[in-house]
Amino acid sequence: MDILEWIDVGKISAERDDQLSEYFYDNGVLTRVINSRSLFLVLGRKGAGKTAVFKYLSENPSKFLGRDDQLISLSFEDYNWNVHSLLINRDSAESLAYKQSWRFVLLVEVIKAHVQHLEASGAVIPMSLAKAKKLLQKLFDEPIPSIYSIVGRKLLSLSRLSLPKGGLDLESGEIDSLELNGGEVSFDTVQKDTSLQDRLSQNIENIIRLLENAISQCQPLKPRIYIAFDRVDEAWDDISVESSKKVIAGLISAADSINAQYNASIRPIVFLREDIFDVLSINDANKLREDCGALLHWDRDSLFKLVLQRINFFAEQNKVEKIQDLDTLFDKKEMRQRTRPSNYLLKRAMMRPRDLICFMRRIIDTMKERAADPFAETTETFTALQAELIYDAEPGYSEWLKQELLDEWAVQFPDIRKLFDAIQNIGSTNITCDQLIGEFGKMGTTLQRGEALRHLRFLFDNSIIGFKSGASTIWKYKCFYPSQGFVETDDYRVHDGIVRSLNLKEPRERE
Repeated sequence: MDILEWIDVGKISAERDDQLSEYFYDNGVLTRVINSRSLFLVLGRKGAGKTAVFKYLSENPSKFLGRDDQLISLSFEDYNWNVHSLLINRDSAESLAYKQSWRFVLLVEVIKAHVQHLEASGAVIPMSLAKAKKLLQKLFDEPIPSIYSIVGRKLLSLSRLSLPKGGLDLESGEIDSLELNGGEVSFDTVQKDTSLQDRLSQNIENIIRLLENAISQCQPLKPRIYIAFDRVDEAWDDISVESSKKVIAGLISAADSINAQYNASIRPIVFLREDIFDVLSINDANKLREDCGALLHWDRDSLFKLVLQRINFFAEQNKVEKIQDLDTLFDKKEMRQRTRPSNYLLKRAMMRPRDLICFMRRIIDTMKERAADPFAETTETFTALQAELIYDAEPGYSEWLKQELLDEWAVQFPDIRKLFDAIQNIGSTNITCDQLIGEFGKMGTTLQRGEALRHLRFLFDNSIIGFKSGASTIWKYKCFYPSQGFVETDDYRVHDGIVRSLNLKEPRERE
């Protein structure tokens, strides 16, 4: 059978991949997080597969959770982030200002899930939980409010609600006599009126105490409740980055405190880009990363297994023998300079699934274009991928990888564009600190050596450049050697994956 009739590697974007569950490869990060009482952060670079892991967990919770454990999956696409800004606690530190609004969201979701579980199983609902449910129905005018109602117009209407200063009493009849007057309130109305903001914040604080009391009387919660958060960086752009930092920091603070407060019977799990976590203003961020973070990291073996699992899914569908090794897909075991195809691909990826999947798709598409050449006199049949076409597919892949890096860092580190321009102007795969300073000067920016070294450290930390360490002849890149720290040296080398997009030449070629 012609290999082009069946070969595929699936889609690059997990959120658009309807078949992800059919060929998902688990590298163990979910098991580590769920089996730990303290881990609640899943961190990874853009393209590392966080959304794929989130989606697979959401669609297959029984593979990871206990038999009766519950999972709430919250993906924040088209979410009203601005409402959080009206619920801030102005007396708190910046990292805690948005903690209250997220605690409110978490507690409402827990009560909703636990009530639904008890009702479905026919169990008796404790009085405190029944009262909490009744309050939520009263406030939001829905049987069980969705998160879009919780943080939306219905929430804003609470700014006109007069609650007792001590909060509502679950045991009294206050809930029955509670009236919401004045209709819905617009975001702009609350935003312009600090008195409404203060009343809204105070009311939410009182309701939180009531919800906490209801959950505490049911401790320990059985079954456990997991709440997974994905795409919390949806508003991460030039306009909203500063407010997004505070909102995301508030979610992490709320998740940390709730995980500890309820002794891991309520388990928030936050999927977040590693680069975004690094710029958040959070107390003891390094300790939090070490104690509560699980890094979504890939090595050569797991990365190749992921790609082969995808390829073999389509092979099986077409009754093709299982592929045991990536190199066997190609017509040659070695390319130029005796390089194996798998090694060539890996050296141009950054140890992320998205990179390798994209490169393989480019190779397959390049072969399909050749097979459909309108000027070819004969029709070719291919039993294997042509290794020589890897070179033809590389420029498009390299441009894609460069754009991925720009998308990843353009908001929190806009100088990355100048760095790419400077490297491109140098024109060589090998660069020095002095060359970088010189090119910035030509662009009208005076760059002191200390600042230039900080730029080089940034480039190294993101695997854009590497260097030789000591007497070693191997170029060390962070993606391949994650424990390697930055070293000031005479010569740095640009990652092979973006050489073509920056039009760089080997030093001997330039000479």
